[in-house]
Amino acid sequence: ETTPTTNPPPAEEEKTESNQEVANPEHYIKHPLQNRWALWFFKNDKSKTWQANLRLISKFDTVEDFWALSTAF
Repeated sequence: ETTPTTNPPPAEEEKTESNQEVANPEHYIKHPLQNRWALWFFKNDKSKTWQANLRLISKFDTVEDFWALSTAF
């Protein structure tokens, strides 16, 4: 009696003969933006100047850093 053989699902990471994982470059290469951007918060305190009310949240210059920041809110 024979049992059907099934192939295991393909792994995301390839394994080499020495059993080390080979990382897919798409998983760690960041995609740069043309310019560096900043996200600001404006605290509307009428007793302070406009500049004193500005608060820097974060700066980013890659698509991945933008998405990490935008999905945090």
